[in-house]
Amino acid sequence: MLFDFLRKGESFQNHPDAAAFELGNVGYTYEDGGVGLLRTSLNITPDDKRVAVIGLNGSGKTTLLKLLDGALVPAEGVTVTVGGETLNTASKRDLKRVEQLVGRVRREEIPNAFYQAKDIAEALTAPLKKRRVAEGERNAIVGNLLAHFNLSDSARRAASELDSEKRHLLAIAAALTFNPAAIVADEPTKGLDEVGSAHVAAALFSYDKQVVFATHDTDLIRRPEYAIGRTLVLDEHRIAFDGKPDEAVAFYEDLIRRKAEALRAR
Repeated sequence: MLFDFLRKGESFQNHPDAAAFELGNVGYTYEDGGVGLLRTSLNITPDDKRVAVIGLNGSGKTTLLKLLDGALVPAEGVTVTVGGETLNTASKRDLKRVEQLVGRVRREEIPNAFYQAKDIAEALTAPLKKRRVAEGERNAIVGNLLAHFNLSDSARRAASELDSEKRHLLAIAAALTFNPAAIVADEPTKGLDEVGSAHVAAALFSYDKQVVFATHDTDLIRRPEYAIGRTLVLDEHRIAFDGKPDEAVAFYEDLIRRKAEALRAR
């Protein structure tokens, strides 16, 4: 049976594995007057399979990601194109569609409903059941997610019982339940030690979905096994650099050095 949010004849199983994101001179100011992002133009194509976003705290990383995935909507809107379908987040109808096609990961934040479920297998199954997915298909989807993210042994545990690494993994699995075309992740390895960060990164990048993510871990984005092809450096609410990971990290480290020198010179 088709999900009630799908277009006629569409199955979430055949969603493309990448999307195109475009900001055309778009900025965002919060209600309190704080600037989130200065007017910015940015194109991320389906060929940009791994895009990292780095920058100091308050530089605009989270605002940029929320504009890309529709969590924040500027007056002008942001376009997301999936499989030839172009959507504008300023349109309420299009925004709902973007929310279906772009998975959101917010650090290790698990949907609140997951803490009400008996166990994490039930939590992952519930939204599929609500959308009237057949039982056999539900079981296959959840089983595959649990296996890929090394959560099978924890399937019958409550979300509140998981350690930090497993909560990070569950947050990603939850975002993938309906097979989105792309994942937008805000610091998906935040707070983890080197081993835990490696486990989460390996699981995320091996799932074969386009990933646009923010991180403070500059070593992670340079590791060849993760195949990060493009890195944006944000500074003072704007994109200050856009290029290869090694070059971006060098730019970022020089930026930090110059800022430290300026503070000492005051």
